[in-house]
Amino acid sequence: MKQNKNLKSTILAVALSLGVGSIASAQQATTSAPVAPQTASTTDSGTGLLGSRYLGAGYDYLAISNSSGGPNRADGLEVVYNQPITANLDLGADYSWLRARFAGVRETQQTAELNAVGYTSLDWGKPFALASAGWAWSRAAGTNDDSFLYKVGVGVELPVVKAFSVSPYVDFARATGWNQSEVDFGVKAEYRVTKQVGVYGRVQYDSVVHSDNATEFGAGVNYHF
Repeated sequence: MKQNKNLKSTILAVALSLGVGSIASAQQATTSAPVAPQTASTTDSGTGLLGSRYLGAGYDYLAISNSSGGPNRADGLEVVYNQPITANLDLGADYSWLRARFAGVRETQQTAELNAVGYTSLDWGKPFALASAGWAWSRAAGTNDDSFLYKVGVGVELPVVKAFSVSPYVDFARATGWNQSEVDFGVKAEYRVTKQVGVYGRVQYDSVVHSDNATEFGAGVNYHF
């Protein structure tokens, strides 16, 4: 039904944005003498998401423009895992649970995605490119629906000071089964309270084709190990 379609469009933005939570890279130590191979997690610089294996969990809030008569807000939870594979490639996985309410209708949506990030390390920051794919399941008013998801994006992680980094990014995302596309403009920051524990925040603007635009706010905790 049309009402369900509007709900689906407005809360999809959070699910499609989670991959940026899994951005990471690894740094290689240089030495003139042979050394034993190191895993990416042992070279964690203690700043940002890049070069670190971590598990994160957080809360998302979506403020929706509501021009098409749908809900004006949605919120949910996310879980993110990232694993550096090589010095220039990381793999990640994430899961999200989202809910929106409008005119007596409650929609719940779950997504699961896998992502890969390629990057390069420069003196001033770490530019990266992201690709992800996954699936979304939606339930509203007793009906179920699902769709394949994919996303591509670019950005850069900038170390501001020790233990604090900022990552601006731009993503293009699409849910093929729901015929929905969007371009996301955002920035994410993390502050390491300790080398193992970091707190993060995210602000993102979702420009959605043929549906309501939205502004997303997210916050959570990462455990680096």
